[in-house]
Amino acid sequence: MAALKKGKSLAADLSERLQLPEEALFGAAKLSVTAGRRILIENHCGILAYGREYIAVRIKGGQIGIRGDELRLLAISGKELLIGGSVRNIEWS
Repeated sequence: MAALKKGKSLAADLSERLQLPEEALFGAAKLSVTAGRRILIENHCGILAYGREYIAVRIKGGQIGIRGDELRLLAISGKELLIGGSVRNIEWS
């Protein structure tokens, strides 16, 4: 096997070689924000806290905290979570 390119993680290198996104290979969370009004979280592990000003979502290896106004859950499935409202801050830990 060829050596890793300098500065690349094993996950990033494998992802590049297989031409697949890291989240597909390792179940990592993927977060997409649309105009500060909608957030799609893929590969979530459940909701930890839910309120109109703060929503916390568990992800593999941590959590995502969303602060804003009039936050609400628009849709949820086993893998995806769609949140609407006016997003002010996103914390990834």
